[in-house]
Amino acid sequence: MSLPYSPSVPPEEPEAALEASLALVAGRRGVPMLVSLRDAGQRYEPEAVAPAPEEDGADPLLAAEFDEFHARLAPAAGGGEAGVIAALQALAYRHLGPGRAGGSGGTGAARTLPTGQPRVGAADTAADLRAGRYLRLVNYHNTPASWKDELVEELRGYARDFATVGVADLEHFVTTGRWPGGRPGLLPVFYEGYRDNYEIAAAACEEAGVIGWFFVCTQFVDTPVAEQYDFAPAHRIKLVDENRPGERLAMTWEEIADLHRRGHVVTPHTASHALARTTLGAEDIAREVSEPKRLMDAVTGGSAPATAWLEGTNWSGESAADRAVAASGYRYVFGNTMVQRLPR
Repeated sequence: MSLPYSPSVPPEEPEAALEASLALVAGRRGVPMLVSLRDAGQRYEPEAVAPAPEEDGADPLLAAEFDEFHARLAPAAGGGEAGVIAALQALAYRHLGPGRAGGSGGTGAARTLPTGQPRVGAADTAADLRAGRYLRLVNYHNTPASWKDELVEELRGYARDFATVGVADLEHFVTTGRWPGGRPGLLPVFYEGYRDNYEIAAAACEEAGVIGWFFVCTQFVDTPVAEQYDFAPAHRIKLVDENRPGERLAMTWEEIADLHRRGHVVTPHTASHALARTTLGAEDIAREVSEPKRLMDAVTGGSAPATAWLEGTNWSGESAADRAVAASGYRYVFGNTMVQRLPR
């Protein structure tokens, strides 16, 4: 598979950067993202504790870029959270996409103020960036064998510029505002639980020397092999040409346990690739929130640290599904604009 849009230098214009990122989405490739990082129910003041001297000014410049990108892109995106996503997506492409000039530090520690409902507005997101409270992610889905060499090369490039991140590293950063070892971190995240994530992506991560974060739809794993090809599109799990009817398309529980043993992060992406807004009844919540963690913890012998909803959501603590996420023992909720650490 050839990359639809791969400039040798990052595009300067926000519109071109967003176009390039959307081409990655269409091509089922790794999509760089920047997202706010918050304790659940809190936001961050615009002022941050002074960053390390070698990175002085990096995060304020990133926040200024975000303001520019948002002003340019939000109207066409429809404003609101969609406008924030567009600006973050384009900004991430400029800093983390092909030909990138290197990202900013993201190590400044910020003070927090409780506000209840988490915000996804542009001003709050810019404040998070300015304070250094953000994460760099690269979101992947299918990783077919034809892409193995390119994936290894891409991950090696990220490994040269950024530190690999495990759960303890993320917790250290959330707690202290500093990455262990001083280098900023980046998380390669693989969604849905495809068989090729186990066979191709995990091996590529190890060859590049990085930790992979694998978010698995547990019902996809439990679906009989003969039914997986039909299950996938019915649950908005997209397939590529290399996927064939009748072949196993999802990981097995043995492979999930093996990923955990090999040091990768393996955690649920709900059971059936569910939307938060449609997971309302007690049975739905148990199936999509609690049971996936119970199953994964039993298989790995660990504690699955995070969950994510299809299309993302921000944990507010106000819905039954939100309360179940915290009660089930998850520590993080990954979303389109924000990663939140949940209260213990």
